[in-house]
Amino acid sequence: MTDQFPPLPETVQQQVLPNGLTVIGIQKPGFVRHYAQLTVFFGSASTRTVTASDGTTVTLPAGMAHFLEHKMFDKGTYDAADLFAARGADVNAYTTRDITNYYCSGLQNIQADVQDLINFVLTPYFTQETVEREQGIIAQEIQMYQDEPDYASQQVLWEHLFPDSIIAEDVAGTRASIVQITPAILRAAYDTYYQAHNMQLVVIGDFDFTQLIDQLTFPAVATPKRAVPAAPVVQENVKTAPRLMRAPSSLPEAWLGVRLPAMPDPIQRMRMSLLLDILLSGLLLESAPDFLHLYQDGWIDDSFLVDAELHSQFGVLTVGGKTPVPVSLLHTLTHILTVEHARQAITPTAFAHLQKELIGRTITGFDHYGWLAQQMIDTADLREGDRHSIYSVNGLANMVASLNRAELLTLAEQLLQPSKMSAVLVSPEEGEHE
Repeated sequence: MTDQFPPLPETVQQQVLPNGLTVIGIQKPGFVRHYAQLTVFFGSASTRTVTASDGTTVTLPAGMAHFLEHKMFDKGTYDAADLFAARGADVNAYTTRDITNYYCSGLQNIQADVQDLINFVLTPYFTQETVEREQGIIAQEIQMYQDEPDYASQQVLWEHLFPDSIIAEDVAGTRASIVQITPAILRAAYDTYYQAHNMQLVVIGDFDFTQLIDQLTFPAVATPKRAVPAAPVVQENVKTAPRLMRAPSSLPEAWLGVRLPAMPDPIQRMRMSLLLDILLSGLLLESAPDFLHLYQDGWIDDSFLVDAELHSQFGVLTVGGKTPVPVSLLHTLTHILTVEHARQAITPTAFAHLQKELIGRTITGFDHYGWLAQQMIDTADLREGDRHSIYSVNGLANMVASLNRAELLTLAEQLLQPSKMSAVLVSPEEGEHE
């Protein structure tokens, strides 16, 4: 596609403050609602060996990032969420394998919402009593996750794709790991990762960027700036042999996973993400002929999932769901996810259609605050001393237009290798169900 798209009417400003915090402002003139997120680049797959303020080496238990996320709301005499609720604003947080994200949304008082977001994330409060109370709460949460029908199969699939790696471990940890957490260990993790230069603040709405920054204040930092530990490197090969499991389920399941490469360069990561979107849209998402055939034949239902993640240290693609014919579905998915099938399914005409569709979805996504803010996280450059984003709102449509089918097929050949794939079959009974 050679079309050149005019710049979109979006004003995006980015500034790295003296304390190292990256601030990104996206203006939405005339919009009533505002959104802000403060992202800490610390997740369950971050390096677990850190140095405490006294110089001792500390090993963080599994689930540490998620536990710390919970604890940041607890301020002893009040919950940080109450500050936002008093103004009619919402606040929440979540933890993944690579980040912890705190976010809020409201209709007024954007400066107060952003300031409170900064204050509660940058003001730790850890006591033995509150840690023990949180251990009980998170133990129940872990049990709830493990009771989900797809939990065991998804966990095994990750363990096969990333053997002997913390990447495969559950984000929340285990009940055995979280009881090892103490206020001192929490503080060591906090001092290591909750540093301004390891954070990114995104604010979206109708506001003045310069005024917002000028009025921000920051709590005093108790520890000097230090380097953030490098992320661990995946070394073990994928376990390619399929795993047959038995689990309580109304229908059997079939899951196929693909380990994708680490992408430390954010520009390459962004381009690969766009190509992968087109590839999966043409092969397995709802508009793809193969998806429609599988759905109409009753091989898949609404539980069918296609999910891809690309990060600086790892990537993964998971495909599957409930099915009455798990072995046949697995064989079919394995056939679909090949460069040979991609070449047949995504013709030049189909590629052009998928490319235009992606441009349309991307432009409409700019009005979805959470999605737009997520793009800033996904394109942060973790190789530098701050967390600035290389995402270009105004140039994105032209980047999509610059993609070509030959590039797509080259990517498919690189990614869709049997040596990078693993599978899990789940049966309610012993043996296969066909």
